[in-house]
Amino acid sequence: MKKRTIRATVAVTAAAALLFTGIQPAMANTEINSKLDQVREQQASNQESANETRSEITDLENELDELSSQVQTLTEKQDENEQKLNDTEAELVQLEEEIKALEEEIKIIEERIEERTEILQERAVAAYETDGEVSYIEVLLGAQSFGDFIERFSAITTIAESDQELLDEHVADEERLHNAKEEVQEKKAKVEENKAALKTVQEELDSQQDELEHLQNDLNDKEAQLQEELNAIISDEELLVGQEAALEAELVAWEEEQERKREEEERRKQEEKERQEREAAEAKKAAESAQAETESKPETTERSSNSATPSSSGNNATVQTTAAAPSTNNSSSFIRPATGTVTSHFGPRWGRQHWGIDIGKNGRSGDVPIVSVLDGTVVEAGYHDGGFGNWVLVTHQMDGQQYTTVYAHLDRIDVSAGQRVGQGHQLGTMGNTGDSQGAHLHFEVHRGAFNWARTNAVDPMNYI
Repeated sequence: MKKRTIRATVAVTAAAALLFTGIQPAMANTEINSKLDQVREQQASNQESANETRSEITDLENELDELSSQVQTLTEKQDENEQKLNDTEAELVQLEEEIKALEEEIKIIEERIEERTEILQERAVAAYETDGEVSYIEVLLGAQSFGDFIERFSAITTIAESDQELLDEHVADEERLHNAKEEVQEKKAKVEENKAALKTVQEELDSQQDELEHLQNDLNDKEAQLQEELNAIISDEELLVGQEAALEAELVAWEEEQERKREEEERRKQEEKERQEREAAEAKKAAESAQAETESKPETTERSSNSATPSSSGNNATVQTTAAAPSTNNSSSFIRPATGTVTSHFGPRWGRQHWGIDIGKNGRSGDVPIVSVLDGTVVEAGYHDGGFGNWVLVTHQMDGQQYTTVYAHLDRIDVSAGQRVGQGHQLGTMGNTGDSQGAHLHFEVHRGAFNWARTNAVDPMNYI
């Protein structure tokens, strides 16, 4: 996706160069307004670019919405897998309990079988000792009475039934033991199968979690990019408006200065005209007086009087060459924006470019004034979230060139946007606001309009 931010410098840099380079005092107001129209046309062009960027941001927002939907779907799937995981774990616990119960049952069955085996072995030994025959007839015939016969018959029946039950239970336990062992094997196989399925689910869950985190990181990155572009557009638009207003103020100031110079020139010309008329009248009066004296004096006096006339004309020529020169702008060089030691210079610093100089407060107490280095117009005056803290941006004109100066980290601001300030006018006081590690002034000079890319930044030490 194309990434672009609007930079307000385009709005005024080229036009400002036209406006303030080579302007002659005779330029009409219509021509000045024409130059201002060029600035406004450039501003409209930048506004179109800003709208295009907003359209791109809208597309990005739609993409973010789609990405959020994907994240939601993945989250739901993750919840489903987690539920499967929980169900599988619960089933595993249940199977392990069943296996444990079966193993206990098998243990009991094996104990019973072992006991019966001993009994059966004893019966087998007894049978072996009687050659495998048990004479129940002899037992019955040995009865002493009918009651004894009945008792003997009942005992024989009980023994026979007990032997049969013993055999039947033994067979049943053997079968039960076989079935229980098979069931245990089946359940163990099922446990192993569930463990494998659980491992697969866990791997899928981990994979989806990684994907979710990746998508979430993309979302956060694009949100950050969106916010950065939005902030850049808002900041540049505000800066563009401020620079246009400051440029208009500079034009008004220039027009007022031209009007003052025109009035001063007209007054000077009028005074010169009056002086010349006064001197002409005095010369005429002197000539008439000399002529009268000549008519009443000898010829030698007339020659003496005539020789004095060129001297008067010479004085006139001398006076005419002493006309006053036009006044000039006193803002022809920068002054220091604050007193104090320069603690950091323009250039690379801490792995990145430092676009200005720092002037430290150096432990001084009380307010340290920050002043405008030239006559100019305030473009911005307020708090900047990007690191400057309280800052003031001023645009100036010097020798037909536009300059813009930055004053950052101020403790207090004493001016407002659009205000005209003179050289040395207090803008605020030195402070420690924004991204600052101690009370100081961060001061930047831009040859042209200010922009956040700092393409016009120059070393302030070359100017102060």
